[in-house]
Amino acid sequence: MKFKSIIGSKYNAKKEAYKKFPWLKDAEIEYAEVDISRNYLIWKNGYWKNGYWEDGTWENGTWQDGIWQNGTWQDGIWEHGTWKNGVWEGGRMWSNLLQMYQDITQENGKFKVN
Repeated sequence: MKFKSIIGSKYNAKKEAYKKFPWLKDAEIEYAEVDISRNYLIWKNGYWKNGYWEDGTWENGTWQDGIWQNGTWQDGIWEHGTWKNGVWEGGRMWSNLLQMYQDITQENGKFKVN
């Protein structure tokens, strides 16, 4: 199941989501809970497996791979991918050295292990 719920849609939710955010159609996602009521996407929960994130706010969920370009990261699990722009406020990140997740925050543009 690609979407669990789409908030902010009046008619055909999937069609409206793809029209507003065409890059979402090519993304490999599962059980996504998204809010499309604004001019940017808000990811509420679910699994992002691969794809290209263009803009918006990520509130929760699991990110496994892909490219992040703009937006605000608030919570969730970051497993792989490329971060280009935006503000990452905190969450869990996989440590290849320790082979475990660590709680991470960003302070003055630098990542800090909690």
